[in-house]
Amino acid sequence: MFEQHIAQLDAEDAALPWDRLGHWAQDEENWEEAERCHRKAYELQGGHYGYCLGTALNSLGRYEESRPILIEQAEHLQPDAMSWFQLGVANGNSDRSADAIAAYEKAIALDPDYDLAIFNLGGVHWNNGDLIEAERVWRQAIEKFPDHALAEEVRKILPLLMP
Repeated sequence: MFEQHIAQLDAEDAALPWDRLGHWAQDEENWEEAERCHRKAYELQGGHYGYCLGTALNSLGRYEESRPILIEQAEHLQPDAMSWFQLGVANGNSDRSADAIAAYEKAIALDPDYDLAIFNLGGVHWNNGDLIEAERVWRQAIEKFPDHALAEEVRKILPLLMP
């Protein structure tokens, strides 16, 4: 029904309703539908609609596909902490650890209270085998966000780092 109404709009006016439908699908955790709607918005108007499409692709585990879209977002169109975070997610899940670290560090520089970026940064170091840096980052994360859901998981890991 919505699609029939959107189809009657010109391309410039149709991108926003497609984006909103994508957010509605996200709220329902229907990432396939979110990706479909966000892609339509992106295809119609590109630009800042890429962030939503990249996020949906990340949520679907399609990291390689999301990377070029998110690089454009983070570097040029929407260089905010959320764009850098999503690029960090894509990089970290496509075997680009150095790029993931750089993206998470950029997100944290833009928003020092970005809790998931800090915890994920520690996770990338952990996965790389850089246990000293993982411990350093995670200790900062726990100190800053002691009641965060991830803090408990990290507290379980930290004793494994102790000799």
